Amino acid sequence: MPGEVVGRIYGDVGLGAFRLTLAHPLERGEYLSVKDEGERDVLCQLDDVQRRSDLSLEKATEMVHGGSVDVQESFYGKARILGYREGGLIRVPQIPFAPGATVHRAQEPLIAEVLGLKTNGNAGAYLGLLRGHDLKVELDINALVQRHVSVLAKTGGGKSYLVGVLLEEFLRHRVTCIIIDPHGEYGSIRYKTEHIPKERAERFHVEPQSFREQVQEFSPDTKLNAEARPLTFSLGHLDARELLLFLGITNVRGYVAPMKSLLDEASQGAEDYTVKDLIRLARGREDGGALFEAIAQRLEYIDETRLLAPKGTSLTELVVQGKMTILNLRGVAPDVQELIVTRVATSFFDQRKRGKIPPLFLVLEEAHNFCPQQGQALSSRILKTIASEGRKFGLGLCVVSQRPARVDKSVLSQCAAQLILQVTNPLDVRAIAQSIEGLTDGMTEIIQGLPIGTCLVTGGGFTTPLFCEVRPRASRHGGESIKIVPNS
Repeated sequence: MPGEVVGRIYGDVGLGAFRLTLAHPLERGEYLSVKDEGERDVLCQLDDVQRRSDLSLEKATEMVHGGSVDVQESFYGKARILGYREGGLIRVPQIPFAPGATVHRAQEPLIAEVLGLKTNGNAGAYLGLLRGHDLKVELDINALVQRHVSVLAKTGGGKSYLVGVLLEEFLRHRVTCIIIDPHGEYGSIRYKTEHIPKERAERFHVEPQSFREQVQEFSPDTKLNAEARPLTFSLGHLDARELLLFLGITNVRGYVAPMKSLLDEASQGAEDYTVKDLIRLARGREDGGALFEAIAQRLEYIDETRLLAPKGTSLTELVVQGKMTILNLRGVAPDVQELIVTRVATSFFDQRKRGKIPPLFLVLEEAHNFCPQQGQALSSRILKTIASEGRKFGLGLCVVSQRPARVDKSVLSQCAAQLILQVTNPLDVRAIAQSIEGLTDGMTEIIQGLPIGTCLVTGGGFTTPLFCEVRPRASRHGGESIKIVPNS
């Protein structure tokens, strides 16, 4: 049965959109329905709302001075046609709606059918509820892993909270995950949240939950990050080219031969040689020079990080089927973070191509630092490769950033699914609009005023963008802002 009558179509009517006069004001984004020539209920969405009146300057002036003025007003809108479902496919009418046709508020069964929402599903990643409705928004996990996803929001927009919700769902479905965590925000997922307001718990059907048994954490700095295990890399498993890249020497051609000679000499002396051994050999070469000195200086720098050891953290320790591994880089210098991301991302990609590790999902926080649009990070090349080729080998990528305009466009454009919270910077809004198909001007405006806790979802198994109220976290959120002045 159609819902409440909310308006009538007027003016010229196209196949993709129409204008309507409204009986009363509606929120932008409201779902509507109109019957087509075949008497089928077609789902539409209100993209724009206008309020017109006959209030003139003279009448307004009179009101300012306390006068009583009769104001006549009316409401108009523009709606986009989403379609109807037939034979499992979304179709749109091929004959425009008739002017004067009745417009109804869409009923939830029609909304769920056309948008592809499951009322009682549990096969996907439960993100929250369709804004204004009690319909679950569940993302297709296979689509996310196979076609990549981005999470974008301004600072303080709730992106780490949203990523935490997504990670909880991956853990429930035993998806193998690796988190590049520059600020140490995600370790709190081990612990169940202390409180969910009763009303929200009942509406979203969420209960506190701990994921301690499925989460492990590694860090180069275990003094600062006490719950983490040491993250190191095996010096003996790196060939000359790999070691040079790890040291941040990108112009490897002239350095390969000197580095190879150092490694050969060190391995003859002992199998478990150290970075200090390589430094000593580089400084002791009679045929030394600028190349050996440059290598020695980079080795001294990397030796201070204690990242390279005779026996490093193995890949089988980092990638465990059905578990989430957090690489906590809090306290690590930005250039060293790049080295780590480059090394682990390269290893994940190479080993997935060979089928040596299970399919996994790589979550990259602060992505603009590791694959920037301007300039070049050491990790840019491998991340671009994963973005363009990783899906073929079961290596999914989640790009997380508060500055979409600063993320490499070739990486961002490969993300078929987008989860977007409030974004206000004009450059970032433009970058989002350019990277998403089907995003209307009305939706772009809505993004700039989204309330905390609401996100725009595109892709992830859905054929049309939709707005989702993000569900409460079952685990503890670790990304709260620190208060400088306590509440009185």
